[in-house]
Amino acid sequence: MSDTTLAPATSIEWRRAAPVVAVAGWLAVAACIGLNFVFDARLAAVGRPDLREGAAGAVFILPIASAATVGAALMILRPRHPVGWLFLALGLALAGAGVADLYAAYGAVARPDSLPAAGFVGVVGDKAFIPWLLLLALILLLTPTGTYDSPPWRRAAYVAIAGSALGFGFALIGPYEGDHASLGIVHNPLEIHALHGLIGLVRLVGIVALHLVLIAAAGSIIVRFRAARAAEREQLRWLALAAVPFPLFVVGAFVAAKLDQQLLLVWMAAGFISVIPIAAGLAIAQHGLYDVNRLLSRGLTYGLLSALVVGSYATVVVFAGQALGGAVAGSQAAAVIATLTAISVAAPARSRIQNWLDRRFNRRQFEALTAMRRWLRDPAPLTSVEAALREATGDGGLAVAYWIDHRARWVNEAGTPVTPDPDGITVQRRGVAIAAVTFAGERSERRTVEAVLGEAVAELENVRLRASLALQLVEVRESRARIVDAQLAERRKIERNLHDGAQQRLLALALQLRAAEVSQDPNRAPQILHSAVEQLQFAVKELRDLANGLAPATLTGEGLGAALEDLASRTLVPVRIDATAERFAASVEETAWFIACEAVANAVKHAAPHVVDIAAQRANGHLRLVIEDDGVGGADAAGTGLRGIADRAETIGGHLRVRERPGAGTIIIAELPCGS
Repeated sequence: MSDTTLAPATSIEWRRAAPVVAVAGWLAVAACIGLNFVFDARLAAVGRPDLREGAAGAVFILPIASAATVGAALMILRPRHPVGWLFLALGLALAGAGVADLYAAYGAVARPDSLPAAGFVGVVGDKAFIPWLLLLALILLLTPTGTYDSPPWRRAAYVAIAGSALGFGFALIGPYEGDHASLGIVHNPLEIHALHGLIGLVRLVGIVALHLVLIAAAGSIIVRFRAARAAEREQLRWLALAAVPFPLFVVGAFVAAKLDQQLLLVWMAAGFISVIPIAAGLAIAQHGLYDVNRLLSRGLTYGLLSALVVGSYATVVVFAGQALGGAVAGSQAAAVIATLTAISVAAPARSRIQNWLDRRFNRRQFEALTAMRRWLRDPAPLTSVEAALREATGDGGLAVAYWIDHRARWVNEAGTPVTPDPDGITVQRRGVAIAAVTFAGERSERRTVEAVLGEAVAELENVRLRASLALQLVEVRESRARIVDAQLAERRKIERNLHDGAQQRLLALALQLRAAEVSQDPNRAPQILHSAVEQLQFAVKELRDLANGLAPATLTGEGLGAALEDLASRTLVPVRIDATAERFAASVEETAWFIACEAVANAVKHAAPHVVDIAAQRANGHLRLVIEDDGVGGADAAGTGLRGIADRAETIGGHLRVRERPGAGTIIIAELPCGS
């Protein structure tokens, strides 16, 4: 009981505490940066500007802010993930080291004994790189999951912690070895002179162990990447992306060192350190924000291509200068030759480098795109685009549905209505939905499928048009089948009505007449003849009613308008007619009359209307028939009754629409072609 009640409370307290600590830590980093400027100003005021960190120190604000900001953001977003706490600690360590160095410079060098424990603080600042290395090693071991990959890596972390404790702990009781050691005026008050040899040995062992673990931690990313699943691999690629500008920083640092440009050297180092927290933060919290494979591939491509172009340019310039000597002195010949060479190298090199990197970083997607492009260039005659997509992605269950806008439904390539997976991928072209693809996520990465679909979008549009035609054929076949079924049902109904009605009366009449003939009773003859006349009249009425159910005589003789008026007179609810007196082809009038009869019957039976309006007018070469009621609404266009009258309309090339009436009720609109 206690465990189940305490666990949620502990989690809540953890979530509440993390943002407070994150903000407090970030403000502490900002305060340390502010103290750096304060000490710089104080050193300038006492006439020792040479002790200031100046622009080089200001440059390191970038990695400090990067580590602290990413750490604070991760602590707020993922409070239980240790890397956020480690990055904030790294930002504090970097910022605190700068303050410690300036504190010692002011309190022990510029104005000796003006600040307490300035020598000891100087030792702390000088050896602050030891906790930096420990924090970096732990960050590498715990990114991106927040856990160690295996027990051996956990033990490596313990070794790093022990090594940093020995190295940093023994450094605190050792001599000051910082930038001002040669002056001989900065002393560590905790220094134990008698143990210098032992202190140096233990400190060396600890620092070497820490460096070895740091190197191994960098290698652990490769080990983790090889064993990782798709999602974790995508996270680890963000760390690889941080390495993309590494050659630029290395070259820049080398050039800066050769030219003795310390500020440029600091910029190169600070720039690289600043990228790592950002990449790690994205790997942990937002690894799905961008297509990291594409960023990584394109970044390396242009980096390597730039290096190749610059290298070829420089090589040609040097070679031309040495080969032609004074012949090119003072001319632009070497530069022109080098430029042409670089241009000729760039185009083919880019495609080769890009293909090599795509194959290297996302081999599955590269192979899928290659297979799809090959099929699009030379499609197999009997292979559909759906089959090609399955082969390219390796997903045998992949299915494509096409959106038919004028029917507002999804169909497959054969025109059969289907329901796509709502979690699938919807392909659009110019903002219009074309297809929906259902695939198995455990067999195909979503981005791989999206990339392949991007290549096939034009072909999918072509197949959608063919699917629209196939849907029309399917609907025609289904409509014909329903019409045949309806005709058979109508024929059985007529047979049943004849059998149960007029046929029975005529048989009864025949029996009565036969009985009168046999009996030859003159007294009963008048009664029998009278009864026979009545039976004949009833039979004639039943036959007339049956004929009217097929097509009323009024429709044939006087036209659609008169037939609709006759329908209104026989309906139980008021029916208002607005119909043209114009005559139309018999097939059109008969179809319109059947649609009106069925629509009115459905409304009276299911909608309980107060009034029904029927309008029939010619419009744009069509007879436009509108039946509108004010009933309860909710008519089902796919229901048997409405589907049947829609089939009648489509049989003569027309179409029927059903929609809700504003307020309440239903509107049925039939447009039947009737010529000009």
